[in-house]
Amino acid sequence: MVMACTIQATAIPGKIRKDLASICGQGTPVDRVIYFTVTAVPARKRHDLIDEAARTHQVELEIWDAAALALHLADYDLFYLAVQYLHLPSDLAPPRPDGAGELPDWYVEARQRWQTNDEPARTLGDLVDLRGPLRHATFHDEARADLPEWIGHARALLAAAAGEHTALRARYEIVVATLRGLGDMHPTDQLARDYFDTVTANDTLTDPGILEDAVVLLQYGFGALVRRLTALTVEDLCSWQHLLADKIDRLLVADPPPNAMAHLLALRARLALHADMTTAGLESVPEDLPTVAEVTASVREAVEAGEPIPALQSEPPLTDLDTGMRILLRLGHHLDNAPLFPIEHTTNLFDYLTPLLVDHPLYREVRDLLDQATDRVTGQSARGERAQSRGHALIKSGRIPQALQEIHEAKANWLRGDTLEGGLIMLLLCARLYSELGLPTAAKQYALAAATAAKSSPAPELNRFVPRGIILAAQYDRQAGNWITATRLFCIGLMAQNAYCDEPYNHERYPYVWDMMGNQALTLRVADAVRPGFVPLLRTITASAGIDTIIDELLASTADVLTAAEETYAEEADAHGVGRPFSDAGPTRRYAWNALGVDWEITCPNDRLSVLAAERYTAALQVFLGELAVGDPLFLPGSLSVEIRADTTLPHDQPAVCDQSADRDTNRWRLRLPTIAPVDVETEPPGLLTALVKVVLSQSLLSDEAFMHLVEQALAGGLWHKLFVGRPYDELADFLKADDYQTMAALADPAVGAGTPHGQAKPAALPARTGPGPGYEHETALDTVRNRYANLLPIVRYTLPRLAADPGFRRTATQLRQEGWRDWHLLTAIANTFGNHRAQQQGLRLSPGDSPEHRARILAAMQAPEHPDDPPVPAEVFTEHALRSHLSVAAVSTARGLGLAIRPRPLNPQALLSVLGERYGYWTDDIEHTDPFGWPATQDDTI
Repeated sequence: MVMACTIQATAIPGKIRKDLASICGQGTPVDRVIYFTVTAVPARKRHDLIDEAARTHQVELEIWDAAALALHLADYDLFYLAVQYLHLPSDLAPPRPDGAGELPDWYVEARQRWQTNDEPARTLGDLVDLRGPLRHATFHDEARADLPEWIGHARALLAAAAGEHTALRARYEIVVATLRGLGDMHPTDQLARDYFDTVTANDTLTDPGILEDAVVLLQYGFGALVRRLTALTVEDLCSWQHLLADKIDRLLVADPPPNAMAHLLALRARLALHADMTTAGLESVPEDLPTVAEVTASVREAVEAGEPIPALQSEPPLTDLDTGMRILLRLGHHLDNAPLFPIEHTTNLFDYLTPLLVDHPLYREVRDLLDQATDRVTGQSARGERAQSRGHALIKSGRIPQALQEIHEAKANWLRGDTLEGGLIMLLLCARLYSELGLPTAAKQYALAAATAAKSSPAPELNRFVPRGIILAAQYDRQAGNWITATRLFCIGLMAQNAYCDEPYNHERYPYVWDMMGNQALTLRVADAVRPGFVPLLRTITASAGIDTIIDELLASTADVLTAAEETYAEEADAHGVGRPFSDAGPTRRYAWNALGVDWEITCPNDRLSVLAAERYTAALQVFLGELAVGDPLFLPGSLSVEIRADTTLPHDQPAVCDQSADRDTNRWRLRLPTIAPVDVETEPPGLLTALVKVVLSQSLLSDEAFMHLVEQALAGGLWHKLFVGRPYDELADFLKADDYQTMAALADPAVGAGTPHGQAKPAALPARTGPGPGYEHETALDTVRNRYANLLPIVRYTLPRLAADPGFRRTATQLRQEGWRDWHLLTAIANTFGNHRAQQQGLRLSPGDSPEHRARILAAMQAPEHPDDPPVPAEVFTEHALRSHLSVAAVSTARGLGLAIRPRPLNPQALLSVLGERYGYWTDDIEHTDPFGWPATQDDTI
């Protein structure tokens, strides 16, 4: 095919005949001639010339005059060429014709938003928002007419880019869009050169995403080179290829984290397995190569059809086959340690290059490792989908603890490179569910884990999860009562929001920002009312994020609302199951919540290491309680308080030092926890679980064996990956400096509501288990009651008539019956009171350290049948206090008889009786029997 043109204004047919004779007389076969002319050629003469060319020269002739060119370039689908090459303004584009192909709603909305946006785009968030429609216009014919406009937006962003990372990614997008969408790389050669020179020369640019873009751009460059679409030389591209390989080799020697290691290995393999362009003989490459778009389309069609990727049919030499295969082998063995690495691109490349790799000695081993990884990812993805479906169904039915188990399962299966976005969404859903269960520090951990995982991903479109995770973590911190810390974390999140999100304060797109903004205004309002000394600090923090104007507007809208008293804020926090305001102010921090019938409290010194250690333990404890909620830990109602200090002298692999000092009302522990270094990924969960089990077990009525069975079930259900979410808690949450903690610790005002007793949430978000307790069987319980009547009556056979005749005792017994005491409760208390009195009369007293023989004599004296001539026990001995006391003592024996564990610490008898009554039928189980007192039944008596 030959193209010719003329700007001659007259005698155009003769000019065309002369040029045709010259073209076809060179001796080179010509099949087609396309002739461009400025002056119009009449239609009749055009047809005569076409016929003459076919008859005389056996060629096909096409004649394009200026009018025909203008008509075609004014077509909607081709107008972008006029914009690109004739520099026409894009706003002259013709209207979109009917039937031109459907544009998705999101694309139309994005186009309108960018066309009407007066704010200059400059951040990575802006680029991520631009990238979607830019790529859509690049790769979809129906949107191609918009491409020059999108490239213009990208160039404007590049000119104003905030930071080198954003500028590099903008250059990449512009080069690819120009090459792939407009079919020419020449206009962006300098951008490509700037990209490679910067990445290869700047040792601080180690982001795997930037390096991956560099490798992809290099491949595009080679593709453009062989198609003569760029002025870059083979020397340029090969030099950048070697520099990139050297840089990646240096990064691999530095032993990066596991996921980064996998990314670097994959990129290094791709560089090694690229065609060796120094030996390709570019001058012999045919001109009719398929375009880059055509090659990509054939691959995409195969993937969408579920068919194998079209493999190479030729055998160009590779840059370094042995190195490429050794790197792939190393990657294959490393994949188990890098769950966030997306395997699909590497396996697709391996399949594509199969004809060139199949004879290599390492081929089978590499193939098997990649196939195993693919099978694992495919199976986990499917399991994740099913778990997510079950989780949502359970959420809708209100079964949050059970839903949490399924969402954890989805998270574990999706928190991997190829399905990372789904995994991040599941992390945030876990955080929300923990928050709904009143476990805010666990929620904070999961929100921060989502932010950290998103930040480590090479995919910039996932960066939007970074600010979302941090700001949600601030919400959960505020839920825990850490209002000052939450303010700092919110402002840090807003900085990320500005960096990673376009239109960062859009109400509809980012509701979490405005939810926290409203709460931040409330924080200042409450501080002004009850702790005005805190306001300057809070204002300094919010001013750092530039949100004071917004906060003031929100405060002005509620200026007429009366503020409450300090006690009211404390009581409302307790009632809603959240931490009291400003629990992070003063020398001691306090974390408090109610779960599974227990009031839990963690306190710690308000310094950086102790707070991180305390929150590490608190988050793990709350996750553990969430696991136990689907079982039956059988907690004794009451309070459990843990005082935590970080101890830098403890080895990192040593469990916490635990000391217990309980009283009847509170189960108290003191823990010294080691600080956590980033290398302690393997040692942290076991050590943390040891400290959790030791403390939590002390609140349970289950035997050690039964409780550990619950722990083993939790471990089988993935407790490890629930306690440890990607990175150690201390690393996830280490946003504040030591000075920030010192500033909060120096706030000397009393805790908000210090004089107000702590109340419980109503209703509790995670209530105690109800229904029959472990080991309870109704028929067995009735047999036990029957045996009690049979065994107790002989012990007090002659005392009962004397008590029945005593008016004072009758009043006491009637009152106790009205409270729910059954006759066997009365008999138990009477028999124990009687037996204890009789043992004392015989000089038998129970003391610590008694021998088993002495204890047996006491028991025999207490349980001996009463005889008519035994010394009577006065009725005055059987007081209400004595009866209640002896029933409480007997309840311990009852609990042990049921297989429950009464651990050696001061016991609150009412707490034990409540468990026995609610879970073991203690106040309801009875049999038909004769009234042991012989009293005539009255309406107020219970028999």
